[in-house]
Amino acid sequence: MASDASNPVSPQHKAVARHALAVFEGTPVVHAYRHDDIDLSIDILAVDDSPDDGLVSYSTLGLFETELRHGDGKPLPTRIELCAEAPQEQESWGNILSTAAFGLMRDGHAAMPGSALPDCVGEYYPDATVPHLYLCVPFSWQDGEFRRLELDGQIINWLQAFPISDAELAYLKTHGADAFEDLLLEHDPDLYDLERDSIV
Repeated sequence: MASDASNPVSPQHKAVARHALAVFEGTPVVHAYRHDDIDLSIDILAVDDSPDDGLVSYSTLGLFETELRHGDGKPLPTRIELCAEAPQEQESWGNILSTAAFGLMRDGHAAMPGSALPDCVGEYYPDATVPHLYLCVPFSWQDGEFRRLELDGQIINWLQAFPISDAELAYLKTHGADAFEDLLLEHDPDLYDLERDSIV
């Protein structure tokens, strides 16, 4: 995947970027990512030292243009962007989020709090014990208040992504999101550590 491609930026993309930046606060950098095999591209906004020193906040810009659908074909009533935070030394998070976005853009499957996206982390960090992404209501910025954006009659919500293990993914599929999040609260793992022990 190549970055730093240049495309004309639509007013809608600019509005999404401004909204994310208002949450992240700081100086933004935007890179474009292109899929190697499919004619797909996505922009990723990154802000250093957000939400704290030594961390980087990320948001996709443009995933909202894809209408996601449930298994029965019914459209998801909101459009989606993905966000994440990671230590500055983990430099592949733009690639990770772009890979996650490309999967959703290609398949069109609905993504909601409690969804998981397999292998997005492991593709870039082969030694990671947490190769998958879990999606949840954003909690890392502004005391957990990542407001939705209403744009041209559409509602756009952000989902925060963080890495989970094979066993955690299996537990999620078996027991559901509420039970998995209760387990996270109980064990309080270091979500920045890509080689952490599984909580299951």
